[in-house]
Formats: sequence, C-alpha cells, structure tokens
Amino acid sequence: MRMTPAAEGLLERVALRLNLVPLPAAYAMFGMTAGRVVGAAQRLGIFARLLDGPASTDQIAEDLHLRPAGVRLLCGALTGADILRAQDGAVALDRRARKWLDPSSSTYIGTWLEHTASYWEWYADLERIVRAGGSFEIHRAPPEDDEYWRVYITGQYEIARLSAAEVARAIRLPPEPSALLDVAGGHGWFAAQLCERHAGLTATVVDLPGSARVGRQIIAAAGLSDRVRHVDGDMFSADLGGPYDGALAFDIIHHLSADQTVALLKRVRAVLRPGAPIAILDMFRRPGAQQTASAASLGLFFHLTSGADLPDPSRLSEHLREAGFGAPRRTKIRRIPDQDLYQAAAVE
Repeated sequence: MRMTPAAEGLLERVALRLNLVPLPAAYAMFGMTAGRVVGAAQRLGIFARLLDGPASTDQIAEDLHLRPAGVRLLCGALTGADILRAQDGAVALDRRARKWLDPSSSTYIGTWLEHTASYWEWYADLERIVRAGGSFEIHRAPPEDDEYWRVYITGQYEIARLSAAEVARAIRLPPEPSALLDVAGGHGWFAAQLCERHAGLTATVVDLPGSARVGRQIIAAAGLSDRVRHVDGDMFSADLGGPYDGALAFDIIHHLSADQTVALLKRVRAVLRPGAPIAILDMFRRPGAQQTASAASLGLFFHLTSGADLPDPSRLSEHLREAGFGAPRRTKIRRIPDQDLYQAAAVE
C-alpha cells in the first residue's frame, strides 16, 4: 500500500505528470496533516458525535465544547481525506469510514487511531536516532500508567481482530491440544481465537504488567477468562510454565536483535513438547528485493521504536534452527498487507 498525491481535475493531473508539483513538499505538508487530523478527530470526539447523524460544524463545536473555527477547518481536512462528506450545510461520516469508526462494529479501530497521536512524540526523536542511534522504546511506560497501556493494547487488539480468525485457521496444532503459550501476547486475542477453535485448549499469555492488565480486561469482556490467562512478566526472565502443545510469538521479533531473537526462541523451545509448533507472525523484509512502500515505512517505525528493523525470513530460518526448530513454513496473511505467518516444529 502506497500513499500518493491524488490530482483533482485535469490541470493537476497534467502538472503531476510533468513533474511541475514539488512532491516532497506535498508529502511533508499534506502527509503530516492527514495523519494528525484523524487522530485528533478521534480524541476530540468528532467521529463519535457524527455517529448520531450529520451535524453542522457549529453544532459539533457546541456539543463538544470546542472552538467553531477549529472544528470547521478540521472537518474540512477530514472531508478532503474522504472520511467525512459534506451534506446540506452539515458534515457526515462517510459510509465507508463508518465501518472503522463505529464502536459497535467488529472492525472498529478508534482506539488504535487515538494511539497514533503518540507517534508525533516518537517521530520527533527521528533525527537524533538517525544521527546517534538508540530508539524511543515505546514499552518503557511504567505499568501504573493505566491510560497509556489501555490505549496502546486496546488499539493493538482492534487491529488484531481484523486478521485473528484467518491466522487461527492457518496455525496447525497437534491433535487435541491442551496448552498454548503466547509470549508478549498483550491482548491475548490470537490465543483466544485458537482456544475457540480447539475445545480442550487453554492458553497462557506472558507479558509486561501494564499490557497484561489490559489483556485480562479484554479477555474477561469476551467471557474467556477460563480459557486464556495472563501472567505478568518479561518474556526473557519470567517462568513460562509448560509443557505446551504450541506457542505464539506475534509482532514481537521486529523489536529484537538477532541474539535476543535466538534467546527467546530457545526459551520457548524449552517449554514445548517435541513436534509442537511455534508460530511467528510479523511484517518481514523481502531479501534482495525492493520493499513495498508500507513495509519500508514499517521498518523505519520499528527502528524508531526499538532500534530494530523488519525481520529477514532467511535469518529467521537460521535462528529457528539454532534454537531447536525445523524449517519454517510460510503462510501469507491476506487481511493485513505485508504480514506473514511462519510455523516451525520443535525437533527432538
């Protein structure tokens, strides 16, 4: 997926084709605006207000105790992004946007959008990180920071819901599995989907205390606390329990160095039964090929937030072999662009 300027009318199409438009300026100005106005509208309650129906910008401002001029301009930017539409002197949520912005929808991602407001602080560190190294380390928030962890993990849960059923169908556990490990599983929703597919399966999710606290709430709301339990702890030092019939390591190795990846895989292998699979879900680098625009942006994002990069599938195979697993099998996850699932069995 690529973000590109869209021409409005013939003259703009000609100007773009003839390179008369300074595209770097367009990306710097309008890319910045698009990202910020969506997160701001979510946090200000504008989308929630418009779920009740179209309203004038003055009415929105009055209802939400905001300044009319700012609301008018913000809604204008959202209309230009096709998230709102003008309607008889009012604005309304676009029908396609409602799918993602209505909390009653199974595809709601509003909390995730709210969390993107944090990205501005992270990207403010980009020049320093490129010059001197290091990272912003997004997991450094103290566990007692309830609001940070609520928004972060709930947002991750909302994104996970989009692909969790597809991922669960793709994972091959042994016959009649009884125990599953999910390292750094946060919300626990992937593990929950596997438990619903396998009648006798229960799952243990090991994650940092702030993350685990929100995960417990999500699982409890789904009525699955008897099937999925959260354990507070660092995946590198906590007692992982076991033995298990399978393990998940989802969206975590992109935060790790090669040595850390091997160390984690060895810890997981030590608590798996022979032949049990580890499933690794992540965004992966394409060796020897140009990365897609979205993958390149994600690689930079991971570097910014943890000093790492998109993982390399060939290196992953080496790490798995070193940790005591067989050759991995790849499954392309169609619901989320650039996301792949690798599964490898624990060897005896």
